[in-house]
Amino acid sequence: MKLKLALSALLPLLIFHPPALAAEAPSLPAPVLADRNPVSLLPGDLKGSMKFRDDTESTPPATGIWSKDGILRVENFARPKFADHVSGNWIFRQPAKRGDVVLARFFARAEYAKQESGEAAFEFIVRQDQPTYVPHVKLPLTAGPDWALLEIPFVIQRDVNPDQVLVQLAFGTIPQAVQIAGFELLNFGDRAKLSELPQTRFTYKGREEGAAWRAAALERIEKYRTAPIAVRVIDAAGKPVPDARVEVRLKRPAFLWATSVDSGFLLDDTPDASKYRETLLEMFDTATIENGFKWPKWSGSVAIREEALRASDWIQAQGLRQRGHTLTWPGDKFSPSRIATMPAPREGLSLLVQEHIRDLMTATKGRIWGWDVVNEMIHERDYFEFMPETEVAEWFKVARQTDPHTKLFINDYGMLNSRKSPDTIASYLKIVNGLLAAGAPIDVMGVQGHVGRQVRNPEDVLKDLDLLAGPGLELQITEFDINTADEELQADYTRDFLIALYSHPSVSGFTKWGFWERRHWKRDAAMFRTDWSEKPNAKIWRDLVRGEWLTKADLKTDAEGKLTTRGHLGDYEFNVTANGKSLRQMRTLNKGGTQLTLQFP
Repeated sequence: MKLKLALSALLPLLIFHPPALAAEAPSLPAPVLADRNPVSLLPGDLKGSMKFRDDTESTPPATGIWSKDGILRVENFARPKFADHVSGNWIFRQPAKRGDVVLARFFARAEYAKQESGEAAFEFIVRQDQPTYVPHVKLPLTAGPDWALLEIPFVIQRDVNPDQVLVQLAFGTIPQAVQIAGFELLNFGDRAKLSELPQTRFTYKGREEGAAWRAAALERIEKYRTAPIAVRVIDAAGKPVPDARVEVRLKRPAFLWATSVDSGFLLDDTPDASKYRETLLEMFDTATIENGFKWPKWSGSVAIREEALRASDWIQAQGLRQRGHTLTWPGDKFSPSRIATMPAPREGLSLLVQEHIRDLMTATKGRIWGWDVVNEMIHERDYFEFMPETEVAEWFKVARQTDPHTKLFINDYGMLNSRKSPDTIASYLKIVNGLLAAGAPIDVMGVQGHVGRQVRNPEDVLKDLDLLAGPGLELQITEFDINTADEELQADYTRDFLIALYSHPSVSGFTKWGFWERRHWKRDAAMFRTDWSEKPNAKIWRDLVRGEWLTKADLKTDAEGKLTTRGHLGDYEFNVTANGKSLRQMRTLNKGGTQLTLQFP
């Protein structure tokens, strides 16, 4: 059991700095522990074989081709029912004994992957086919756009003869194109310990303590996110009150710190639901209903519609801000069936979209601080087979007319998370600039920020944000998560990503896409485990968002009844106590600072 747990957590504990992208197959590093006489379990059979099972509507479902330079390229055109329905397979050509220590290593990279992090997803499996099924190891893997060396040590679970064990890379997870190179499987027998073998551990440049980029970012936070506060306390006669106690509390930051929520669970009457609500109020000041406002649910079920509105009422009653997600999502699979099945040329489609926008925004008017008017326009293109992109400008105009006081977002993914981010940003900017030219009243460019195991260096994230700031609109990170079981990497990168984005003057908000493991679309990305124990990334959030950046100070006035301090921008509460009397006042701190005189009656 201990071995199984160690193996299940192995790959996400991946130290890896990606090499420069190479068109040819990269070469494996020097032999590992060569003096221990490892035995290759796959001599002369490095190309293996491919398996395809056509259980999708796509024909062909996938391709797998070995190139002359030894690269295996596998592409899924759709999502098979099971991962091993598209796979590369090898067979042991040497015997192995129970307890033998084995090292698998190979290079992998993704040409593309149709998921928000941009990482390909596949599985590494070693299992006994004969005489009975016995798993030796099964691990989920990911690959980004750069070649990554994956090194996976494991232990043989029972004696096996040649041709009895299947080694498999299973690619049938999502539509994607993956490349594999340099496959090697070495058996060290009892001549090496598992702990002696290398295993990949992902990291990133700028993670180290004292990194220069972080010091510069913290200086920018002080410059852009804080302002001076000057308080003067006087008595009824106008004389200064020395030694008056002044409690300074930032009650609502100007910057949005948000999360998505499950509207149904938010309303449940269970201990976990109660803890869910308590944690939401403790950790965040803004909430986004994750699914209840999406068009198919809103128009397809009266019960879901009413549930979403009740959840929205509860959020509003707690004094939290709300961002609405999403008015339109121009892909057929994200649309009501009556839209997806409209015959070409889909006359009236844009008018139906506008009608839906009016319906949903009218029902929620007064509740929603900002709306995602259109979601993932770069990637979901079904609607634009029947209309020009600039028609989306009319949707923004209808949204503005329906609720003039809500901020209007465009939202998309594939940015801030990989080497390919600048290319996606260029596509995004082309769309945004085209819509602005067509008169779309866009207020905010939303950037989803989903991150996988191979994270992008913070300095490069800042460069990406500079590119996104080109049109001069507000930027918000709208759907952030880090999907890795490496909790140390997850916490460190959460810290550095938060510091980077908060330091950028164009960014005005940040939304985590969920926080509890049982109500999270990527369980490893949560801040709280199923039993509500906190992960290290939750502590980072507490220390920064609910700690250092949520100004709280207890101060005393000097002999002239004055005090000065600095605070993060937002709405403040000032409580003053002197000579047995108390006084309370609210004030907004903006970039120009604030000077406040408090007079006891």
